[in-house]
Amino acid sequence: MKTITLFDDFSLRPVCSGDAPAIFGAIDTQREHLGRWLPFVAATHRVEQTQEVVAGMQADTANPVFTIRSGTAFAGLIGFKSANRTTHTIEIGYWLRSEFQGKGLMTAAVQALCKLAFEEMEMEHIEIRCALGNQRSNRIPQRLGFRLDRVEVRGEQLSDGEFVDLNVYLLNR
Repeated sequence: MKTITLFDDFSLRPVCSGDAPAIFGAIDTQREHLGRWLPFVAATHRVEQTQEVVAGMQADTANPVFTIRSGTAFAGLIGFKSANRTTHTIEIGYWLRSEFQGKGLMTAAVQALCKLAFEEMEMEHIEIRCALGNQRSNRIPQRLGFRLDRVEVRGEQLSDGEFVDLNVYLLNR
């Protein structure tokens, strides 16, 4: 995969092993912001854990993952997961550092991944799952024309033990 330019100095760059310290740094300094909706944050305590996760991302060639960049600064992560070549369905997951929210960055990043999924990966369906109460996250697929396909009751357990329902949005080619 290659670097994708979004707008201004924002871009998506394929994740590489050298990104682990910046990813861990974002998790470690923004635990309150990220930890509310991302269960893995509470269990991530060392950069070595993030290095292992990044190595797994790199090894999973069916599900490319990208760092979101503002110039050279790490702003967040976005990527594919759960690629299904039989049904031609793939899921997009994402998170963004607090100081980069509200700029249209994640909407542009998701739009770029949708284009990649449809045009280069030959997918027919893209899913995005968002916790019911996570309004910022839910607005992204809504803004991009995804339709609410279903609600997964108790679809995810958060780090505080609470189960939340997940809105599952779908975009068809």
